[in-house]
Amino acid sequence: MNLKKRILKTQYKKNCFILCSFAKKDMSKTFGDFRVKPNISFLYDSGNIAAEWEPEHGPIQIWRKAESGKEHYYYDFVEDISLNWSQTAVDDYSLPEYVHSGDFDYIFRVLKDWAERN
Repeated sequence: MNLKKRILKTQYKKNCFILCSFAKKDMSKTFGDFRVKPNISFLYDSGNIAAEWEPEHGPIQIWRKAESGKEHYYYDFVEDISLNWSQTAVDDYSLPEYVHSGDFDYIFRVLKDWAERN
């Protein structure tokens, strides 16, 4: 399956993207109806390395572009990187508060820092 076909990629500013996708909900919890749940994330692409944060679920995650390997929804493929995420960074940088206030520039500055240091 081509994961990239299932992602809506919106450019906010240069190298800054808001990704939107939809996951199928468990049909046993929707009385057998087919329902979807939206997923939104912020991604900064520094070229070969991207830093991403999904406000609902997650940590800041680092993705390294690869020619082959694990299929990915933003890059075609990524290579596995050990310890490529940090949940504590989300709270250290107060990302939930900044997304709530609409300061997307701040979120992308944090993600840019993470992408460019790796």
